Amino acid sequence: MLDVVNHRIVNKECREVPAEPPGGHGHHHHIEEDDRDPEHARWHLAVLNTLKDVDVVVAFHMGPTMVRALEALGKRVLLGVYASDAEELIEALRQHGL
Repeated sequence: MLDVVNHRIVNKECREVPAEPPGGHGHHHHIEEDDRDPEHARWHLAVLNTLKDVDVVVAFHMGPTMVRALEALGKRVLLGVYASDAEELIEALRQHGL
């Protein structure tokens, strides 16, 4: 997690989701059927709880159920963002008006 103020990183924090992802999560083609599985739902809830105090979530890819859940909690979700370092991430935020 990064705290960004005026396009500058003021704090960095590494957070771990306190749950095991369902088998193969993260590198599969996300389909809505996965979201009906209780194990998958527990994973989503753990991720949402881990991100409860952030304003913006930046990711290269995310399933539609998680996007909707984050947006319902008032989070802004930026998808399709690939940043190899902090400067690229700051530039992506700037391009999105953040």
